Amino acid sequence: MSKRRSTAVSENPNKRLRAAANDEDEEDEEERRVTESDQEDHLLNKRFQCSGDVVSDAGIVESITLKNFMCHSLLGPFAFGSNVNFVVGNNGSGKSAILTALIVALGGNAQATNRGSSLKGFVKEGESSADVSITLRNKGRDAYKLEVYGPAITIDLRITREGLRTYKLRNKSGQVISTKKEELVSILDNFNIQVNNPVSVLTQEMSKYFLHSKGEGDKYKFFMKATQLEQMREDFIYIKATKQVTEDKVEQHGG
Repeated sequence: MSKRRSTAVSENPNKRLRAAANDEDEEDEEERRVTESDQEDHLLNKRFQCSGDVVSDAGIVESITLKNFMCHSLLGPFAFGSNVNFVVGNNGSGKSAILTALIVALGGNAQATNRGSSLKGFVKEGESSADVSITLRNKGRDAYKLEVYGPAITIDLRITREGLRTYKLRNKSGQVISTKKEELVSILDNFNIQVNNPVSVLTQEMSKYFLHSKGEGDKYKFFMKATQLEQMREDFIYIKATKQVTEDKVEQHGG
């Protein structure tokens, strides 16, 4: 038995060498792939560490200040960090007011806040107007008109007792660049900020509605709105109707 084992081993010495060589080649190949992967991860991390190349560095809320908003004479300024922020406090301390002001100041309608049916309802009782000031970071590749606004854009909103809403869009130095709602819409589109999207801004009432809703149709509506498919459907219907009206006018003019 021992003789057979020694003979069997000695009969195929090249086979053992080839197997060992193949194992070494596989280990070398694996080490090469690991090294390349590490290099790619390093380059990727280095890229995202450069503030000038970080896409998400534009559109971050840096601070917010509220005056005579809802039941609060003054809240803030609150400074926010670049990552996750938590707003904590007792009931009535202003947590919901901050979120509501954020929605309204960034162009959202009153109904979207679930805190009022009209803008004038956000003006503190006994005051003639309410003011909200929000500063958005404007850095990186997705910066909006960097040569005009600089590294920060401040959005000042004033709501009057009559329910009128006016804007002042300021640059980093505080200079008023625009007072047009269209400019604000362009800024929000550039930063991809969607205050009316329940995935972007999920209010307490909307979360309760979603969690306690038993109908599949309600969840489907939530999905359609969150993915903006509903907005796309409405835009398509509008474009289709406008196209038909335009064609009818062209035919009338041609006739």
